[in-house]
Amino acid sequence: MILLGDFNPAIFTPAWFALHDLLPKGAAESADLNVAHPQTTSFTADWLQLNVLVDQFSAETRQAPHIRLCDLVVRVFGEHLFHTPLRALGINRQVHFRVRDSSARDRIGRTLAPVDAWGAWGAELGESGRHGGMTSVTMTQVNIPGRSPDDKINITVEPSNRVGVDVDGVYARVNDHYAVTPTEGRPTEHLMDVLERNFESSLRRGESLIDQVMSLASI
Repeated sequence: MILLGDFNPAIFTPAWFALHDLLPKGAAESADLNVAHPQTTSFTADWLQLNVLVDQFSAETRQAPHIRLCDLVVRVFGEHLFHTPLRALGINRQVHFRVRDSSARDRIGRTLAPVDAWGAWGAELGESGRHGGMTSVTMTQVNIPGRSPDDKINITVEPSNRVGVDVDGVYARVNDHYAVTPTEGRPTEHLMDVLERNFESSLRRGESLIDQVMSLASI
């Protein structure tokens, strides 16, 4: 999850989270604090990975239940830092996964980015993927019914840099972006309401899109 706004990274320490009962004291005391600085703070504590810059707040988890992430962020900016100016919210789902072999991974790439459209040069890339192919593709939905005109949903698919590097790994990321309209009088309160109402449905949509990508390996 990513928030865009104006932040004071130095305050977001494990001790601050424990002080406000946002994390258990034991988890805060055993946290791996990478840096705490006026320009950036980064730490990992129990299930939470936090990175804060002056213009971006990023909170991630790799452990279920993911709803804990929503609850934490809503408490931080809904109860304690509600005066923080927020401009946008991203509910993100990302997965690195392996497919059967390099041919299956290339099948995903060729389906999402066919080489035929590239004419003679595309023919030089070949069908096997040995001579090149898709390195990254992003699809974007805009003008989403019932949402702000600046909202959008992005899905990016690339070779994975974590699993099966250069062989059979795929990375897929869904970014569900919610923007604050200029007429919104209480942007932070508005975004926290948006987050609570949409978090679980957004994750389900993201998982469905990623499942669709994974299914392309067996077409």
